Amino acid sequence: MTLVARVALVSAFALLLLDVGMSAQQPPRPPTAAASVESGKKLFVQRCSVCHMPPLGAGEPRSYAKSLAGVVKNKEAEAAARETIQKGLPTLMPGFQYGLTSTEIDHIVAYLSTLK
Repeated sequence: MTLVARVALVSAFALLLLDVGMSAQQPPRPPTAAASVESGKKLFVQRCSVCHMPPLGAGEPRSYAKSLAGVVKNKEAEAAARETIQKGLPTLMPGFQYGLTSTEIDHIVAYLSTLK
């Protein structure tokens, strides 16, 4: 193998390693809207459905708390939902500011915005 071929091979290998190392240092991508909604749905089922689960069929008892379908329909409603989840409502709902991260609350609000 000639010296030029060896230098080219070593250079190509070094560039490959550099590219792999650089891609490992990239910050994580923010979740897509669909991933955010899916995560919010899971969190809603885990944390909120005990009180806010809609009736599953005819003749089923209504939920303990009001249905959240259609509640989040604009930016103001999103902000209000975020604050309510975080701080709660006196005597009606506990706050989750210590039990959920702000990202998790954002995911729940994203899910709530899909309910019609």
